Amino acid sequence: MLTPRDKSIIKTLTLFRCLSRDQVASLFFQKLKNPITSANYVLKRLRREGYITANIEYTPYVYFPNPSLIKTSSQKIRHYLAIADFYIDICKHEKPSVFLVEPRYGSEFMQPDIFMIWKNQPFFVEIQKSIYSSKVMMEKIGRYVKYYESGEWKKQDWQQPNAACFPVLWIVSKNSYSLSLDKIQTIQTSDVESYFH
Repeated sequence: MLTPRDKSIIKTLTLFRCLSRDQVASLFFQKLKNPITSANYVLKRLRREGYITANIEYTPYVYFPNPSLIKTSSQKIRHYLAIADFYIDICKHEKPSVFLVEPRYGSEFMQPDIFMIWKNQPFFVEIQKSIYSSKVMMEKIGRYVKYYESGEWKKQDWQQPNAACFPVLWIVSKNSYSLSLDKIQTIQTSDVESYFH
């Protein structure tokens, strides 16, 4: 019999595609005396009962919903874990009212890592673990400009009536990119904490 917390864990694994044991502990067990031990116990049970699966080559283990949305040996695991880390970090300040992982807007437009509404402000977030050339980055940004110019964003259900606003583009990267955009507001930080400084 699944508890409400079990169901939330499975739902969150589905949202993020995968989570490490420590991320699960941080999201669901932080108020307990021994978050890691408690997380291990619950994850082991859910795995045994077939609700979730794991890649045990990672330390700590990385968990997936069952069936998994990505291969448990996917090259993108670290990328999805970075998205989850970003979520955990922003929740320390305020929980977003909307948080979508890799939403799709059409093949000619961008595919951000995250769309969120945080502090009543819509954001597109790009989590850049690898360093891109300026050319590749500008091609990526060009898809955002194309989306802006299309006006499609005004039809999104999160828009405020009579106050349509395009999301802020937040690039999280250790590398700073030279971007000249007049139509789209951009922020570049190395992590969430840097946003506040």
